[in-house]
Amino acid sequence: MAVITLNNITFGYNSGTVLNNISFTVQQGEFVVMVGPNGAGKSTLLKIVAGLIEPASGSVLIDDQSVAKAARQGIIGYVPQHYAQNTVAFPATVAEIVALGLVNRQDKVTSKGAKHIVNHMLEMVGAEQLKDRRIGELSGGQQQRIMVARALAGNPQLLLLDEPTSGIDYTASARIYKLLSQLNSTLKITILMVSHDLENAISFAAKVACINRNLCFYGDNEEFRSSHASMKHLWYYSGGYTG
Repeated sequence: MAVITLNNITFGYNSGTVLNNISFTVQQGEFVVMVGPNGAGKSTLLKIVAGLIEPASGSVLIDDQSVAKAARQGIIGYVPQHYAQNTVAFPATVAEIVALGLVNRQDKVTSKGAKHIVNHMLEMVGAEQLKDRRIGELSGGQQQRIMVARALAGNPQLLLLDEPTSGIDYTASARIYKLLSQLNSTLKITILMVSHDLENAISFAAKVACINRNLCFYGDNEEFRSSHASMKHLWYYSGGYTG
C-alpha cells in the first residue's frame, strides 16, 4: 500500500508563508497531479512528502507511519526537478545511474539480480538501448525516463515526481505521461506529481490538487476541467514568496 495523508501542512521562509494549512489524502493506486502558479509551494509540498524538508507544523503519514519510516522501508521513489542540468560532465552510464536506485531496496540483490533489475527497469521505460550511453549525452526526455527507471529500481509503492516534463518538447512530454499512466495502471503504483503541463496532466491523472499557498481545489480531473481550470488563482500567485 501507499496511502498519503497530509494533515494541516504549513511551511514558510523568512520572506513569508509558502504553504498554509494543506490537508488532503491520496489513496492507494491513485495518480494525482499538483498544479498552480510559480512559487505557490507545489515543489515544497512534494519535498515535504518525500521527507527532504520538515513542515513548520502539521504532519505527513504514508500508510499511517512517518515519512522517515516509509523511506527506510523503500516505499518512496523520488524523481527531482531539473536533473539534466547536473549531468553534462557526469561520467556514469545509464545502467550505473539506474543501479543507484537499488540502494533503497529492502531485499538483498545479487550482482546478477541487480543486472536483471536494471535491464528490466530500462525495458519498462523504453530505454534499454541506452544502457551503455553516458547520462550526460542523452536528451532531456531520455534523461527523465532514466530517472523514472532509477526510482522504480527501488521497488517503490509511491512515486513522487517534480516537473518531470520541464524543459522537454511536447512529444517527449507526452511519452513521459503515457509511461507514468501505464506504470500506475499496471503496477498500481501511487503517483503524486507536480506539473505545469496542464493539458497532459489532467488528461492522464485521475485527480488534481491545485496549490496556491492554500489548497484551492482537490478532486477528480473532470470536475477540475469543467469548473476550475480557468480560475485566475490557478495562474496568479497570491503570496509574498517568489522562490
